[in-house]
Amino acid sequence: MNTKQKATIEKLNILLNNITLVSDNIDYLSYQCLDISKNISAYDCYRMMTYKQPKWLEILFRIRDFLGRIVGIRPIKGFDQLDEKEPEIGSLVHFFTVLERAEDTLTLNVKDSHLDVCVYLRVVDNNDKNKLYLITSVKNHNFVGKLYMLPVSILHPYIVTNLFKNINIDKS
Repeated sequence: MNTKQKATIEKLNILLNNITLVSDNIDYLSYQCLDISKNISAYDCYRMMTYKQPKWLEILFRIRDFLGRIVGIRPIKGFDQLDEKEPEIGSLVHFFTVLERAEDTLTLNVKDSHLDVCVYLRVVDNNDKNKLYLITSVKNHNFVGKLYMLPVSILHPYIVTNLFKNINIDKS
């Protein structure tokens, strides 16, 4: 973990009161935030984000699954529509396992032979609106994980920003 990541984690921990990361020693950290309306839970945010994916993201998922087969990475097939019913701890949401879930928190992770990923969504009261934080941490296990993260680390913030557009924001 580099100095910038440590400083970011310290800032987020103060702001969010102990965030969940995939490991104490991470190789990748990204966070984005968005103003949202008051009545949206962390799970609802995730569900809205992944409800519709751009065509270019579908293509990237297909390329990822095709190339991943060559090195033994299991396919994930992208996002599909989720049920409004909130998932139980330990259940699967897309290709993630639900680690923790509350009205203001959703923690998802996936563990594989090449890397582990944790996606942490947190809704924080921000006066007349709320603020959604999406924090992604990754721990690489081998060369395949490092190679995999090269393009992902560049594209991930752009993907999240585009998926944020699916969240209904109360403009009033």
